[in-house]
Amino acid sequence: MNRTMLLSTLVGLALSLAVGTSQALAGAAAVNPHAPGGTPGAPNQGPTPTGTWQPGQGNGPPPNAGQPSGSGQQNIPGAQATAQAGKHGKPTIYRGTLSALDASSLTLMLADGSSITIGLTPETRIKVPGPKAQGETLLVGMQVVVQSVADESGSPIARSVMAVPGKPSLTHRVGTVTAYAAGSSITILAVDGNSYTFALTADTKILPPGRAGTLAEDSRVTLIAPRDPAALGWTATGIVVHPPLP
Repeated sequence: MNRTMLLSTLVGLALSLAVGTSQALAGAAAVNPHAPGGTPGAPNQGPTPTGTWQPGQGNGPPPNAGQPSGSGQQNIPGAQATAQAGKHGKPTIYRGTLSALDASSLTLMLADGSSITIGLTPETRIKVPGPKAQGETLLVGMQVVVQSVADESGSPIARSVMAVPGKPSLTHRVGTVTAYAAGSSITILAVDGNSYTFALTADTKILPPGRAGTLAEDSRVTLIAPRDPAALGWTATGIVVHPPLP
């Protein structure tokens, strides 16, 4: 084969290859004209069911993916804490006079004449102000303010109870001693016919000092005592011992 025939054969083969490649590319484009690089795309599967995210859609998962519809906020700890905080509602304030009291409840007489019983628990805070208060002891007759909340059954339970301090009043009682315990208490039968008992402390003064040793039953005395509204009692600050009657 001479050189001219060889060149003609090579040119013919090249043209045949070029025509075949063009036809293959045209066929791939006809299958999916939008597929990049001539790669066939996925067949059209129709619309995706509502609410179901399919990989490859390009728009990302829908909001709250993996959570039941409408329940997303129920799983937030902050929302649960807020609901729990309001479980028993706002505290209610009562002010009145203690008319009954035991270890589990107290009863208040309110200003309108009605009464209410409020439960007490070990968590109830009790405050009895005043320098003469003996601990935090509530007594029937005290004026108190109660902050209460409702328990699961709707009954009022006291969060705190505070005795309302009043203005101390000074009194003088004149009478005859009917009972006397030095440093503890003294009881007299007053000139008004009533019996009164007064607490005594180490600060109680007995006057005049020269008669302190004569103080006993049947002594005539004048007691000076400011009433402590918080303790609902009388504490003598001074005892004047009168000389015996002739």
